[in-house]
Amino acid sequence: MPPKQRRCTCIVTGPWCGEALRRYLKDNQLLLSGSRPLKKYSPTRTMYPVFPVRDAASTTAIRDTFLSTCKGVVELIETVCEEREKWEPPISFTVVGNVAIVALSNEIRGREKEVADELLRNVKGIRAVYAKEITESEYRVQRLVHLAGERIEVTEYREHGLVYRVPLGKVYVNPRLGAEHYRVASQVAPGEIVLDMFAGIGGFSLLISALGRAELVVANDINPWAVSTILYSIKLNKKKLKTPILVLNMDAEELPRVLRPVFTRIIMNLPHDAIRFLDTAYRLCSPQGCIIHVYVIARTREEALGLVPGSTSATRVLDYAPRKFIYRVDVVARGREGN
Repeated sequence: MPPKQRRCTCIVTGPWCGEALRRYLKDNQLLLSGSRPLKKYSPTRTMYPVFPVRDAASTTAIRDTFLSTCKGVVELIETVCEEREKWEPPISFTVVGNVAIVALSNEIRGREKEVADELLRNVKGIRAVYAKEITESEYRVQRLVHLAGERIEVTEYREHGLVYRVPLGKVYVNPRLGAEHYRVASQVAPGEIVLDMFAGIGGFSLLISALGRAELVVANDINPWAVSTILYSIKLNKKKLKTPILVLNMDAEELPRVLRPVFTRIIMNLPHDAIRFLDTAYRLCSPQGCIIHVYVIARTREEALGLVPGSTSATRVLDYAPRKFIYRVDVVARGREGN
């Protein structure tokens, strides 16, 4: 029996904002689940992401709140959507490129193969399913166990129109951070010099470069696999990147030995340990002023603010564990004397 079709209201956004808008709609329960547009939206040769919404009135909230951080929304359109039978996944999972990753918990122990096979049948585009076990080593990467499908060592992950080469099990990657990458990158003002102190695969660094406002981005990570990923991804995206990216493979504590205190924005996305490097960040701040984004794990906004001296605001970013969340805590600082 062919899928049902019906008229639906969709919101169209520019290529840079697709992932951020999708997550915003989903988080705020504005996305019309179970439906997809039959036609792509392409006023030019560029394909624009299209998302069905529950009703046209709900887009007022999108324009009032979402557009303050992402100005890529084009318009509302009426089109034909295909209604798909709703499939409920047997467990929560994330998709990185063509690989689905599930948590190896008591919820699926004993039926790992069954769950993995169901994901392969129902999740479009994936060719393998892996389970994540413990987080190990000084690089805080997750050990992955193959459950079903192909054995894939390297995949390509796409976010905000950029492509990242990801060696599985060797670097940390979290697709749920896509909206946060855009929120921070969109705050960068023209002429800023940015330090991504724990860059990972370069989600903040490459997007900041692609937006083209910063004068320079320095991406550092102690994990050599992460550094290789950034360097390869710079080549993959060279036509889209506008700001130079300097890539370093160092212990963050050693950065003041090779970098001058010129940074107007420092990103510290290492929730378990970022606070330990806060003094290092101060030593690298520009004397004219610097915004430091410190990521921490806390139960409440008040607790997050209390963890970072001198903080001015705290924004909840992701769920981490029951009653624990990852917060971005912002500090407006100046460089310390004697640097």
